[in-house]
Amino acid sequence: MTPLERAARAICATFGYDPDKDDEVGLGEDGDVNWNMFEDHARAVIAAIREPTHTMQAAAFAQKVSFRSGSGMSDVGQVSVEYEGEPDKGAATLWQAMIDAMLEEG
Repeated sequence: MTPLERAARAICATFGYDPDKDDEVGLGEDGDVNWNMFEDHARAVIAAIREPTHTMQAAAFAQKVSFRSGSGMSDVGQVSVEYEGEPDKGAATLWQAMIDAMLEEG
């Protein structure tokens, strides 16, 4: 499930609808499940929070991750972000820290 779908499902549930029911909301076409009706809302929210605040950037900066380029040198290009030696967890760690900071900021 994508973050966009998770967000749309959460918005749908917040309005008291079952995300998996068929067209209970009454806004879409037959065959659409309720969460589909909130996909544009979710997209708007995600776009609105795309720019991190200073607090979010500080939270990411505080994480102990290592940055390396594909060649291991400090050059311009694709960057690998590692967390505790696991290459795929570094970016997720930064993202989660920034989102957590955003939620705490209110």
